[in-house]
Amino acid sequence: MLTRLSQSAFGTVADLLTGLDHQLSVGAVLAGAMPGAVFVDDPTRPSAVFVHSPEGDFVGGDPNNLSFVTGLRAHLTATFDAERDGDLVLSFDHDGWLSVAEAIVPDLFLFKVPRRHYLFCGERPRPGSDLAPGYRIALIDAAFLERQQVPDHVWDWMDGNWGGAEGFLANGFGVAAVQGEAVVSWSLADCIVADRAEIGIHTAYEHRRRGLAVQVTAAAVAVAVDRGLTEVGWHCNEDNPGSYRTAESVGFRLERRYDFLAGRSQAMGEGRWP
Repeated sequence: MLTRLSQSAFGTVADLLTGLDHQLSVGAVLAGAMPGAVFVDDPTRPSAVFVHSPEGDFVGGDPNNLSFVTGLRAHLTATFDAERDGDLVLSFDHDGWLSVAEAIVPDLFLFKVPRRHYLFCGERPRPGSDLAPGYRIALIDAAFLERQQVPDHVWDWMDGNWGGAEGFLANGFGVAAVQGEAVVSWSLADCIVADRAEIGIHTAYEHRRRGLAVQVTAAAVAVAVDRGLTEVGWHCNEDNPGSYRTAESVGFRLERRYDFLAGRSQAMGEGRWP
């Protein structure tokens, strides 16, 4: 059985998650800067930990703790529904957890998803010089949210990662490309911890291949630099060249390649991961 920690105790598990330092959302949950939940085997002397965040689920500590593995399996069985929630995303502090991954989610088809992690630590970009005609770049602030046709995706992002628009406006940042009243491309901060941030990007399908993603990303990084942030992170799948080429065009550098495990309904899979 797992114990859910109170937020005041989140700091006690940081040493069990050092292998996930490149996943800023873990630190954001532990710092109380992102909604999430933390579960451990023993609240007084934890040896294994499970962190649930809007950016995925993270596991750290001792994979030989069979009571924790059993408790985590029971927790996920009770709370995760593949048809409702889609794929389960699991990232591990170290590869030792791979030997017990199937025991954690025995009813799901597991597969590795290769990922890329980029960092921006350069000079402030200067977006806007070659913006496609008919578009403009705008800061996402309270007035913007009131006057523009903001897609549900943006509202959902703010709700999931910041606890709502109020939390986003108070602590986050974002920019958008606008055509008339329509918001067609946007980059929002996923999370911020101290002087580090991570951002995401989305462009409506019918407005792609016009350079908007690069412009919006550059504008978001410029806002981050202006706010005194010294590191901006970017994560994407290895099979998403549009995403990582956008990052590279703005000046992000490849920091690492890594994998997470995704689990989906057996009805949608064809076997177990190797």
